[in-house]
Amino acid sequence: MLLNLNNGELRIADDLVFYPGYTFDEFKQTSFYKGQDGIRLINLDGFQEIDEKKYVVNFFFRDGKIYVVSLINCDVDIPEGEEGKRKEIHDLILKQNGIESGTSYKWGEVVSEFDKRSNISSIDIYYAQ
Repeated sequence: MLLNLNNGELRIADDLVFYPGYTFDEFKQTSFYKGQDGIRLINLDGFQEIDEKKYVVNFFFRDGKIYVVSLINCDVDIPEGEEGKRKEIHDLILKQNGIESGTSYKWGEVVSEFDKRSNISSIDIYYAQ
């Protein structure tokens, strides 16, 4: 499953599992830590496989705790100018996982977003602070 809706757990890899309260200090103990400062957006190198799908993964900490994890599915090559199609893919992925975009949970919220200004579509998991 993409995301555990009961507790907000998101498994990127065996040593990188996000959950409410996950800290930058915990991230520093993973194989993905490459000296990032924890203040700016962190982008993982390459694609990460989650449920047999490839994603670009980036995330942001606020006050040392995970605030948002952004997933961009890359299974299909989307031509420039047609990024809205990726949002449709993200919507389908959420639906297949029993997640409705914009639903709030006790641990946070999941949203499928398309930002026309930056021409980026993503699945964003916001963790409650």
